[in-house]
Amino acid sequence: MTGAVAEAGRRLQGYLLGPRVQLASGGEAGGVVGSAEPGGAPDYVYGEITGYFLHWIASATADVEQRRHATQAAADWLQHYLAEQPWPATRRYLGPAPADWRNQALFAFDLAMVAGGVARAATAGLLAPTQALVARLGQLLCQFATGPALATVIAAPAASLPRRWSTEGGPFSAKTASRVLLLHAHCPLDANLVGSCRALLSRYAVAAADFPPEMLHPTLYALEGVLLAEGVDHERVARGLERLLQWQAPDGSLPESLATPEVRRNDVAAQALRLAILLEQRLGDRGRFAAPIARLGDWLIPQVAADGSLAFAAGRPHSANTWCALFAEQALRLLLARERGEPLPLAEADLV
Repeated sequence: MTGAVAEAGRRLQGYLLGPRVQLASGGEAGGVVGSAEPGGAPDYVYGEITGYFLHWIASATADVEQRRHATQAAADWLQHYLAEQPWPATRRYLGPAPADWRNQALFAFDLAMVAGGVARAATAGLLAPTQALVARLGQLLCQFATGPALATVIAAPAASLPRRWSTEGGPFSAKTASRVLLLHAHCPLDANLVGSCRALLSRYAVAAADFPPEMLHPTLYALEGVLLAEGVDHERVARGLERLLQWQAPDGSLPESLATPEVRRNDVAAQALRLAILLEQRLGDRGRFAAPIARLGDWLIPQVAADGSLAFAAGRPHSANTWCALFAEQALRLLLARERGEPLPLAEADLV
């Protein structure tokens, strides 16, 4: 299986570093595409995924000059994008913009993923963030600091937002807090914002074994965030992951949610695989997740297309989804090291 893991990972990295992911020209050059339909042009770029891309490329294995060039292009785009007033549109459409409720609001999670990406790229020596970029990020994030909690979303006065996990808040905000704190470690941020993030992360770290499993994607975000809590109890996080893995099918896939078991999402599989491998290492128990790890690898590898792209979910017309590919490349890199008995190439702070 080692050869198949390595080949799938190689294809994913090649795709992620190609022109279908990061725009090379035009008014949005440097921005990163969320997804694209087969044979079609991408619809939009946005901040969250560009932050993810920066986070990923900080620990990628590609040529350092190629990584530095892509990092600087992404940072230049982000500085322009974040300057939009009163806040940047969640999705920056590349053609005629449809009505989109996401563009009626500003999301703390999206900004935090930018913060985490900037922090990791700077830590890797690929980027020297400008004062203007860090100041604008801090200014936007400070709007969410509300005592010991973080607001999830700030909406325009006439906005009508649907009830979704991304608009209503919950444990996934642990990842929000953890990524803001990554930037704070590199560039000090507002004390109230930092205090809110630390308090929230500590509170959710205690509850990691009991996060509700109804929606797997945001619950995995929560566990990823908790991994960076001070004094984290890895056994609690492992029990939280086990609650999700009980829904794994014999083919290795995981559902989007308990309410939509027919949707087998590739991002969810990759998130679970990353966590399982890291937790085994932290707990010193290589067999803890051996069976689900093997099944997750068996599921993910054939999902990677010949061109290195990865669809959002199985059984749908293939679309190239960037964050699925980012998560999966890291997951397969970890799996390859595990199979070879090598030191893990990624730590908790490296997880996109």
